[in-house]
Amino acid sequence: MILCNWEPDDWLEFHAIAADPEVMRYIGDGRPWAEERSRQFVERQIALYRERAFCLWKLMPKESGGLIGFCGLQPLPGTPDIEIGWWLARACWGRGLATEAAHAALSDGFARVRLGRIVAIAQLANTASIRIMLKLGMRYEKMSTTRGIPVVLYSVEMPRAK
Repeated sequence: MILCNWEPDDWLEFHAIAADPEVMRYIGDGRPWAEERSRQFVERQIALYRERAFCLWKLMPKESGGLIGFCGLQPLPGTPDIEIGWWLARACWGRGLATEAAHAALSDGFARVRLGRIVAIAQLANTASIRIMLKLGMRYEKMSTTRGIPVVLYSVEMPRAK
């Protein structure tokens, strides 16, 4: 898998993922996204990378093929925190790809971006994402609310040099 920068027209391919009700089940209010929201998401990632040198990178398979999701870092709204997040196309679930991508994004956040702490959030019912957080070495911190939706917040600190 390769973490790549977004191109403006990537929203067309991304929209198939964001419009899938199963992918969106634990995202926000659980409703699939309209085309305009998918386009705005890609535009926001392009702007975020330009401003901060990180974003929710698009995920591409190493072999040929199209966009399979995203993974990366972004500011967690309403907090000073930077969160790691991921989505995968349903056809890619259960193969360890989200964990693999999240390890790469977390390493980048600590090594290149020099973040001291990274958080992740998930709705309590999203046990697959919570398992990934645990695999990343994240620890439960608290229950929180994001955009009016209850979530668990996990965090991990930059590893100390030995």
